[in-house]
Amino acid sequence: MKIKKYIKLVIPSFVFFIMMEFFFKSFGLSYASLITLFLISVLSAFWITRYRFLPIILVTLWTTGSVLFLITLDENGFQQLYIAASSFIFAFALIGLYRFFIQQEKWIKKEEIKLKVLDSGFNLNQAIILISIFLISSGIYSIYTDLNLPLWIILIIIFATIFFSTIYLTRINFLKSKAHEFYLDSSKNKTFVFYSFLFGLIIVELIWAISFWPANHLTVGAIVLSIYYPCWNILRDYLRNNLSKKVVTLNSLFFITFLCITLLTGNWKIS
Repeated sequence: MKIKKYIKLVIPSFVFFIMMEFFFKSFGLSYASLITLFLISVLSAFWITRYRFLPIILVTLWTTGSVLFLITLDENGFQQLYIAASSFIFAFALIGLYRFFIQQEKWIKKEEIKLKVLDSGFNLNQAIILISIFLISSGIYSIYTDLNLPLWIILIIIFATIFFSTIYLTRINFLKSKAHEFYLDSSKNKTFVFYSFLFGLIIVELIWAISFWPANHLTVGAIVLSIYYPCWNILRDYLRNNLSKKVVTLNSLFFITFLCITLLTGNWKIS
């Protein structure tokens, strides 16, 4: 059984790596490899989680971010390292999906579950989503500045990224809270679309403002992440009824500190 589980993780990650290589090196196979890359990601998540549709959001965001950021890299040895790293992290994404959703399935069936495994799966899911937000924001902004695309196209893509990221995170937070038997306010935890729309709107307004500055794409990605992460932390504790002045203060300090570091160390030349 363990061998079968490892095969489920290793084979999709290896194919992910191969398709990323094809997409990068072979112009003739780029579209075919790109489609295959997304199919492998979606089918792997579907298979790992025993035919659940929610995890498709996570792997789609990760694959999109991996491809977009790869396009921004100059032709050097770092690209190969990046492809290997993105494939390695994809394997961790599958591990996170397996740990979280399989434990959820056991909880639904009223079987004994391992809360530590569930929590580690949740944390991996959360980390992959946050990294994906950075990669997509950085990658698409770089393409926007290089190709001089209409700003509205970039805003729609980033809005969709934040919208679906927040839907996914609020949903798995709800599932985790139920497994931990936290008190849940149904009126708060069932309005996923509202929170997702609100977060997307905030980030889109931010990108629109940044578009007037000579901001590097990495700086843009860092700024988006520095705003989204503390906002998500506050929302998560609010949904769990754990919101306090301490939580708001700590996350506000994190936001101010990280934003200041980004603004002071960022490259303010478009490249």
